[in-house]
Formats: sequence, structure tokens, C-alpha cells
Amino acid sequence: MKLGALRVLSFLLIVSFISWLELRPLPASAQNEEEARRVLRETIEKFSEIDQMTFTVYASEERIFKDGVPLNFVFEYTVNILGAGDIRIDLPRPDGISEIFFDDGIITYFDKTRNIYTQGDFTGTSTELIEVLRDEFQLTLPGIDLVNPELDKMLDELTTQALYVGREVLPEGVAHHLAFFNDLVDWQLWVYEDSGLPGYLIITYKNIEGAPQTHLSYRGWNLDPQLKQEDFNFSPPAGAEHFSLPALTTAESGGSSQ
Repeated sequence: MKLGALRVLSFLLIVSFISWLELRPLPASAQNEEEARRVLRETIEKFSEIDQMTFTVYASEERIFKDGVPLNFVFEYTVNILGAGDIRIDLPRPDGISEIFFDDGIITYFDKTRNIYTQGDFTGTSTELIEVLRDEFQLTLPGIDLVNPELDKMLDELTTQALYVGREVLPEGVAHHLAFFNDLVDWQLWVYEDSGLPGYLIITYKNIEGAPQTHLSYRGWNLDPQLKQEDFNFSPPAGAEHFSLPALTTAESGGSSQ
């Protein structure tokens, strides 16, 4: 290699190293804990003040199987929220789309492609609804908890330790990088400076062998989507077939499947 080329290579290595130092966030310290909690609280308060919203979550969920092999499953879902009690979740699938409606104490699962549906009474809170979807329907919907209006009541459990890692440049803008820890999970959240909305979330499940991770990307935030009440009222279309599921427990649902 010629001397000139060596000088250029050395120069590039130096520039790369300096760039890495500039982009790499400073190590988090104990003094940063309150800043992390402040940014998180402001994000939660923003959601509590919004009457309606729409957003899409793109998820890569890692699962560890019995033989120790980790596999990632990629999926997306869109959440529509109106007021304190109306939710519609759109779930694209390889063979079509499904929808979940929660309106006036009734939860409906509608397989739009096959034109079949099931319904059940539900008198619990939105927090309990998310738990039922996970436990009874195996719909984890990771990341939806961030817009849970009752999230502030669970912060002490979710954030036994917090760190403000720093400001980072993401494709959509500059974001605060936050890290939170508890006995069950570690989670990192990126909140955009200009909007105060979540951009990315990484969850590490420490209580599961292999410590699998879920990576989430939030897109398409709309905090004034002009939703209407009829968007959440499920009416079976012509020819729709009803099917039944086992009744939920009283503690979980306050009712039963129909």
C-alpha cells in the first residue's frame, strides 16, 4: 500500500473514532434518574389530556423455544382511541385482517376476512382489558401500555431504577433516550423532543430464560384523527357468522361471552 493511501486510511480511522465519541451518549449516572422520570411523566400526562388518537406499532417479538433457539416474529397493529372507554384495534394478518372493538362494556373480536365474530361483556378498566387480551386471546400487543391512562399508577413497579441516557438522532428527529429497570423487565424508551411522543421501545424480559427482547417502533401518530362514535360500534355485516369462546372469569370480565 502506498504511503499516501496509508495516510488517508489513518485519517479516516481518526475521523471515525472522533465521530463515534461524539455520537455515543455519555454514560448515565444517578443524577440523571429524575430527568428520565420527568420525560416519562410528561409523556404519560400528554396522553391523559388527549380525547382521541391513532397510532401504529411495528413489533419484532423474540421468543425462546424449548431447545433454546430464539426466533423473532414481526407484526403490526393500529390503535384507535376515543375518550376513556372506546378502543378499536386493527390487526393485519398474512391472510387478511382482524379487528377488536371495545365499546359500552362489550368487547368484540371480528375476523373481517372470514366474516366471523365473537363478543363478550366486559366491565373492567382499560388496564384489565389489556390483561384479558393477553391472557385469554394471546394478543400481547406490546407497547400499548404507554397510552394506558392508568399507567401513572404503576410507575413505581415499572421503574425501580431509571436513567437518562442522553439525546440521540433518529431518522424522525432528535429523541431523549430513557432506560428503566425492575425485577421482571428492563425497558428503553426513545421520546421525540419536538412532539413528546414515543418513537421506539425495547423491552427485555429478565424472568424468561434467554432474556428475549421485543423491539417496537411507533409510527403515524395522530392526536386529532376526527374519530366518530360509529367507528367503534360493531354491527355484524351481512352473512357474518357468530362463534362462541369459553366464558371469561367473573374477576376478569364482570360478565361472560355471548
